[in-house]
Parts: sequence; C-alpha cells; structure tokens
Amino acid sequence: MTTAVRPAAAADVPAAAGVLADAFSDDPLMSSIWPDPSDRTRALPGYFATSLRRFHLPAGGVSLAADSGGAVAAVAVWDPPGQWQRSLLSTIRAAPALLAAMRTRLPAALAISRALEAHYPPQPAWCLVNLGSTTVHRGRGHAARLVEQQLRHCDREAVPAWLVCTRESNITYYQRFGFTVTEKFQLPAGAKPPMWAMTREPR
Repeated sequence: MTTAVRPAAAADVPAAAGVLADAFSDDPLMSSIWPDPSDRTRALPGYFATSLRRFHLPAGGVSLAADSGGAVAAVAVWDPPGQWQRSLLSTIRAAPALLAAMRTRLPAALAISRALEAHYPPQPAWCLVNLGSTTVHRGRGHAARLVEQQLRHCDREAVPAWLVCTRESNITYYQRFGFTVTEKFQLPAGAKPPMWAMTREPR
C-alpha cells in the first residue's frame, strides 16, 4: 500500500471536507450538536469546509494522505501552538457560512465550543482538532501516517501534542502514539458522552 502525505491547499477543501464529514458522521460530539442524523449529514460538509477554509488552512496545520490512485483517504487538522483561539475578524467572516451549515444548531455548537476551550492546555502545544479517514479507507494506516508525521515535527520542536478523544474505544488508538489521558470531562447538557483530553510530551 502506498500513502502519499502532503499539506492541504485551498483546492483540497471540498475533498477534505467530504472525508471529515464521512469520518464524523456518527461521532458523539457531532451527534451532540446535530442529534438528528439527516440534519448532521446535511450540515457536516459545509461545516468542515468553512472550518478548514476560514480557520485551519491559514494556520498551516492541515495535511492529507492520498491512496495510490490519488484520492484523499485521510485528513488531519492541527492547530499550531498558541493558535487555537479564533480571532473576532475570522469568526465574523466565517459567520454566514457557519450559519448556513448549522442553522438552529448554532447555539448548541457555540456552547460546546466554549466548553471545549476551557479544557485546552495552558502551555503551547500542537492541538489535533480533527483526524479522520473515509469509510472505504479506514483501517489501512492512512490516518496513522498523518499523526506520525506531525509527532515527528513536535519532537523536533520539543512541543507537546494534545487532543480530545470523543470515544472511549479510541483511547488505545492514540496511546499507541504515546498519548496519555490527562483529563476526563463532561460537555454541556445535551452532549451526553464524556470526553478525554490526551497529551503527548515530545521525545
């Protein structure tokens, strides 16, 4: 199996958003924002496209893994140290597209976003915001290649990596890369499953 890893560009946004929408279609956190599956299916591509275009691509933390045919198989979205907080200007610019994607679920999304921010690490760290692969590519190591590449960069910079794991069953997946659980917390009412903050120190 051949996996090509590269930084994402603006032209990659539709494909990358589609991969993430597929990967997070039944994610507990996304399900808390959009409890109705049909609403979630409709909203996720636009939500991820806006998030990538307005927030993450400009920061330079989005990478892709492509299969041997060139199709985008997995996407990793990282916020560089000190850049996870959104500026007021970028939020205002993204507002129309976010409103179109979220509609009546915007208040729930904002409440969950604020709750997550309270658990971000106080020290500078690379924050893994999203990691996902398409259903047809899952289990083939594409996402792992993206994580390994970024962690090598973290080690060279001597900077920790941090993430929020939304499924207890995925904790062992991240432990294989050296992450350890540092906190278990609950999100606001309506977001029923617990979350696990995980940190990996540089090596």
